[in-house]
Amino acid sequence: MSNVEKIKKFIKKRPKAIAVYGYGSGIFKQAGYGKEDKPQLDLIFVVDDVKEWNMKNIELNPNDYSKAGAKYFRKKDKDILVGRTGVTYLSYIEEDGATFKYGTVEYDSLKESLNTWNSFYMTGRFQKTIYEFESCEELRKIIERNRRSAVIVSLLMSEDGCSFKDVLVRLCGLSYAGDTRMAIAENPRKVLNIVEGSYDEFVKMYEKYIKEFSKISLDKLEIKRDKLIKAVEELPECIRDYLLNSGKDLRDRLVCEELIMAYLSKINKSESTYQTMKGLKTNGLHKSLSYATAKVKKRFKK
Repeated sequence: MSNVEKIKKFIKKRPKAIAVYGYGSGIFKQAGYGKEDKPQLDLIFVVDDVKEWNMKNIELNPNDYSKAGAKYFRKKDKDILVGRTGVTYLSYIEEDGATFKYGTVEYDSLKESLNTWNSFYMTGRFQKTIYEFESCEELRKIIERNRRSAVIVSLLMSEDGCSFKDVLVRLCGLSYAGDTRMAIAENPRKVLNIVEGSYDEFVKMYEKYIKEFSKISLDKLEIKRDKLIKAVEELPECIRDYLLNSGKDLRDRLVCEELIMAYLSKINKSESTYQTMKGLKTNGLHKSLSYATAKVKKRFKK
């Protein structure tokens, strides 16, 4: 049974969701992984109400939860479960010979983060490759706008003569700027591995937007800087207002890089720290330590 088939079977056993997306090395190739590697299968369930969905799932699939995790879900109200990042994760779920990790995020919360960039935890995830198991047209349109915005931001920081791949690596790295896990537990080549492993997928996702704001000749980009500056007005409101109210010259690539990286680093550092602490509560100590240990091993894997 393929990983995609295992995931489809896994989804059918869980409560109905508005949308379900798969991502990560269990679905998409990543450089640095061998045939012997069996990474977790990563999923995002988009639901109406995180509390209600998990209460149903605790009855249907109690083994998804540690004792501490089940108690946490029953005890806490919806606002706490949604939290700063909008997503609540469960890890190390064994089923059908595979290991799963999945997050639940509310529909309205996901739309807000993608549309405004007031949070980047889910926003950055949807700028990378995702496998659509279930979805809806509204989310598809919002995800596309988010991707176009990611291109605008990445090109603002890029210089003429950079390659297509350079832009993709920069774009893929947006969500890791300031992420506390990158300094401790993640493989330092993670971003490059993601892009190299799924390069064709990234090209399909982003080629039309990169061509919208640059001319490509022999894989070298000539950025249409004037058009790009005008497009800042079309960015999600939080990053748009931050850039336009900075009083800085946005025609200067280095100025843009400093501003954008400062904005994202602050958000990512705060959210990654918060999510790590939240994971201890939703997964329990044993599962959280197992997950952290696996991450550290990947960091030092050659």
